[in-house]
Amino acid sequence: MKRLQVFLVAAGCMMLALVLAQPVKATIQTQQMQISIDVSVQVVGTPVVGYVPHQAPAQAGVPSIAAALRRASPSLEHAFHAEGLRFEGDSTLVAQATPPQHSVLVQAEVTPNPKGTILVSNVPDVMMTAAPGQTVTLMPACYLTVSVNMSTAWSLEEGVATLLTDSASGATLPGTALANNTYKNSGTPQPAATPYIVYATDGSVWSGLASGTAITTYCVNLTVTVPATAADGTYTTYAVYTLFN
Repeated sequence: MKRLQVFLVAAGCMMLALVLAQPVKATIQTQQMQISIDVSVQVVGTPVVGYVPHQAPAQAGVPSIAAALRRASPSLEHAFHAEGLRFEGDSTLVAQATPPQHSVLVQAEVTPNPKGTILVSNVPDVMMTAAPGQTVTLMPACYLTVSVNMSTAWSLEEGVATLLTDSASGATLPGTALANNTYKNSGTPQPAATPYIVYATDGSVWSGLASGTAITTYCVNLTVTVPATAADGTYTTYAVYTLFN
């Protein structure tokens, strides 16, 4: 009787494990492709004053140019050097032999990435310009697109790799400075733009953007809001899109 009870308990545990494993198995996805888009924001707060070259005052008459030639010093006159050759004043020419050179045959076999086109963007980088305290949207609308070229079930995640950072000064813009209004190219824009999640500061995760079972192209309208206290500079980051299947 005791052995039967042990057997039934063990069988029940195995059955429960199988039942719980089913939904988990259905939600597991594998990363298929990841792309990044270089985003640069040029912050210019003060007008750039153009340089005006100084001009000498006009003089009456015809301008003249005077030139004088001077003999080279003896040290320059008697010694000239060049790669592989040496000239000495009043001496014989000495030629230095160089080792013989040979060509080396290099062959490489290039295999196209079979997944290289399942997730693509139409441009590799974007540049935006704004002044401190200003909000600017990349124009024209749908200038940037991201396309999923899969007909099986997929999900797409997005985010930016780091804060917008000026490499020259180390200054950064807030994580909410860069936002996106993403929608199907056959649809209409969202009511408002959504700030990107920042992978480096928001728990090393991306945010879910969309899922589907058909080939889809999305318009990505970027908006940047520059704080009024931001210093001039060029701030850069990478918008990252990851496809799972």
